[in-house]
Amino acid sequence: MRKLFPIALMLCAVFSLSSFAPVRSDAPLIKKSAYRYSFPITGTTDGTPGAGTQAGIIAYEINGSGTIPSSITFRTLSGTSLGTYPFSLSSPGNYLAGGMKTQTSITAVYFHISTACGTGYCLEFIGGV
Repeated sequence: MRKLFPIALMLCAVFSLSSFAPVRSDAPLIKKSAYRYSFPITGTTDGTPGAGTQAGIIAYEINGSGTIPSSITFRTLSGTSLGTYPFSLSSPGNYLAGGMKTQTSITAVYFHISTACGTGYCLEFIGGV
């Protein structure tokens, strides 16, 4: 039995390694591509449509050029403007807009360009309802 163990081990190794194949020279390459999005970017979020009013859903629209956001505009669902606020660069690929708290209950909006997000950007509303 002792003499059969090395032979059995060798047969298992040969059988196991026989499924490996060398890489073909025409194998497809995975190419990295940047996610592209276009402005305006629209959506809704929780907020208060004006100072002293009840919390609800407000709409936003982000404008910009290329991959860089320039401003965000908030509106009530009926279309009343709650103001337009500019984005400023806070660090490479990160943009911050602030000053909308009295109109929307949102302290700031953070726009982060990242391929880790499915759309190519992450959007964070800070200090909302």
